[in-house]
Amino acid sequence: MAKKTKGDDAPYLHRLKAEFPEIHAALAAGKIPSLRQALVLAGLKPERSRLEKLKNSWCKASDAERESFIAWLASKGTLPAPPAAQPDAGPQPAKTPIASGRYLLPSTIAEIRTIMARRRLKPDDVMAELGFPPDGRPLARALSSNASLRLSVIAGLEVWLRTNSGE
Repeated sequence: MAKKTKGDDAPYLHRLKAEFPEIHAALAAGKIPSLRQALVLAGLKPERSRLEKLKNSWCKASDAERESFIAWLASKGTLPAPPAAQPDAGPQPAKTPIASGRYLLPSTIAEIRTIMARRRLKPDDVMAELGFPPDGRPLARALSSNASLRLSVIAGLEVWLRTNSGE
């Protein structure tokens, strides 16, 4: 059987006509505004949640539209206050991200290696400075093989990088 291409509605229309003739007739008459809605009514497709719709719209938005949306959220008070406006909130995250999810960015890896070489540190030493057990294998794998790290380690590395980058 040939792979169904995106936007090929014919199989859905045939199934609607065969299995749900009343819904197909309502769709053809314009009483149901879209094929997607007809498929949801027939139970052939699940109804998308608001979150799924938001994610879909976010992915399709341009950078300018995303920035405008974030500005709108901030004006509504939906976003938390910027870190500088929170007094005594403890160590603040770095201005530029050091990781993408659980993976360190290449620029971060280079910076960590530079600091480790300058201070003659091993991954065990860095983990101990971060307040973790001195098992440097996860950090060593992240630096050499781009392995993932726990988010708590990444948060600790942000603070560690800020304190050690100015030496």
